[in-house]
Amino acid sequence: MHTDFPNHYVAAILALRHEPLRQFYDWEWFQRQIQYAGIDRQLGGYTPYPPLTMIPLLPLAKLPPQRAKHVWLVLQLLFLAASIGLLSRLSQVGLLETLLLALVAYVSLATNFALGQYYVFLAFLLSAAVFCLLRGREWTGGALLGLIFSLKLYAAPFLLFFAVRRQWRALSGMAVSAAALGLAAVAWFGWHDVWFYVTSVMSRGIDGSIVDPYDPGLGSMAVLLRRLFVPEPELNPHPPVNAPALFFFLQTFYSLGLLAVALLFLPGRSKDDAPAVAYFIVVLFALSPVTASSHFILLLVPVVVLLGGATPARKMGLTALYILVQLPVRPPAAWLFPKLWFSLALAAYAGWPFRSNIRRRPAIAALAIVAAVSALASWRRSASYRSEPPQTAELVAPRLGALLSSAPAIGPGGPVYESMEDEFFGLRTGAQKLIFDGEAFHPAVPRRGSPIYFELVSHGHSQIVSTTGDVLVGHEMEPSEPAVSPDGARLAFISHGSLFVSGRMLIQEEVSDPAFFPDGQRIAFAQGFPGRRSIRAVAASGGVSETLVEGGDNFEPAVSASGELLAYVHQELGARQVWIRNLASGVSSRLTSGACNNDWPAWDSRAVVFASDCSRGYGLTALYRLPAR
Repeated sequence: MHTDFPNHYVAAILALRHEPLRQFYDWEWFQRQIQYAGIDRQLGGYTPYPPLTMIPLLPLAKLPPQRAKHVWLVLQLLFLAASIGLLSRLSQVGLLETLLLALVAYVSLATNFALGQYYVFLAFLLSAAVFCLLRGREWTGGALLGLIFSLKLYAAPFLLFFAVRRQWRALSGMAVSAAALGLAAVAWFGWHDVWFYVTSVMSRGIDGSIVDPYDPGLGSMAVLLRRLFVPEPELNPHPPVNAPALFFFLQTFYSLGLLAVALLFLPGRSKDDAPAVAYFIVVLFALSPVTASSHFILLLVPVVVLLGGATPARKMGLTALYILVQLPVRPPAAWLFPKLWFSLALAAYAGWPFRSNIRRRPAIAALAIVAAVSALASWRRSASYRSEPPQTAELVAPRLGALLSSAPAIGPGGPVYESMEDEFFGLRTGAQKLIFDGEAFHPAVPRRGSPIYFELVSHGHSQIVSTTGDVLVGHEMEPSEPAVSPDGARLAFISHGSLFVSGRMLIQEEVSDPAFFPDGQRIAFAQGFPGRRSIRAVAASGGVSETLVEGGDNFEPAVSASGELLAYVHQELGARQVWIRNLASGVSSRLTSGACNNDWPAWDSRAVVFASDCSRGYGLTALYRLPAR
């Protein structure tokens, strides 16, 4: 049981429960749900998948995890067989030859089968879409591409392809299908959560800011350019050239420029549209912001289509480039990005017969427009970049290669925080790594510094435990998010959406993020559904709560040692930012900036320690410190 299957399987379970979609994109929350589904020692996440990516797994969500994966494996074999049959019939390439070409992608197939990934299924949908487009069923072909777009965004530029070539039936089919599925997502998850995905998650996925965006194993142009020009102290501390503005320009110029050239290359409608459709699919692959080994089975579709009707010499060239693209890459060679260059070579070779279609003036005009748009994008993104924590704040607890450091709690010896390790979430304090039998979340530290209290999720259940080995709240309550009073006398936690203090329920319904005031007599907390939360406070002994912050989405409160200032996270549209509120005057001011997420504030004297995913993968944060203003 390995990623990526648990991601889609657990998301299907959560969708059937109508859990809030925006929570799917919270790494910690989703990891907890993986444990609750009965899957141990397996890191996972739903970022940056579109809301409906889990649809194919919905019929399997009622099965136990391993049985569901067995069924999915059988389905993948059927999808592969169907793809081979469709492509052979469409291209007049024999079944045996098509099978052999599929087996050339053995690394991709092995990854998909072993890890339960998604791309054999996408290859089947893509094969069916191309089959329909080239057999005169354009509306159906467009509708299938709309389905692919709704599941993985991969097919979005086909809207431009159809518009440029005036394939109005295919365009309408794709638009209607995508719109219908978008409305289905809204009906299922609600408008606010789908809009959250569009404004907060989708842009980061398109940008390639997922997982480790500097990992050469995700060998795309976006990764290469980021490694060359963008410093990140833990993931890319020493780029060859420190020039983020150049990265912003080149990333946009490459994406828009390659797409513009590909559209200018396209021939008009003819009796044989197969080469144009196949060429455009190869271009889309070269445009992808992330290209893991599992993705490359998708290239089977355009290559088989291009081989049908090609001359012997051209068949040799296509086959040779396809084999080179599919060859496994060993880690020492990954930093050379061989798959990227072979993919670009395959795109150039596939489009070479169309070179006479391009006209100099339109091409120059298009590239000038692309350059202007890229310069504007670089200027805007550079302005945001200069205001982000990596440029304005002090890095806390740096660790080379660390993917996630989050939820800091400040003790006498410094911060204690969540850390994403190889197969689990653990805790770290200074240079010490604390390992437990399960996932460790939400450390809480009393004023004296020990013991550390935290949520331990293992074997499908949660507990509140301490580093002394004591179980303070058992799994029968499924507790989460512990908070301890400064004197260590009171423990607050969340159970089934309600706030408990020392075993007594204080507040019911949609409560999260408890935090004690420094006197230990009051507790701040967030209340409401994700997306519409306010921050409130209540006496630790119970009573009527009062509102501290409202309007938009406000959560993760933290009260300063003086009791005068409240740090919290606020989100209305796009990024999450840390704000400071003077509790006496009621005036709030923003502490952090940038087109990225800054959250989990904790007070360290008059400074705020917080987590930031700026220049990193979405939600995969590092810790920074800023003085309160």
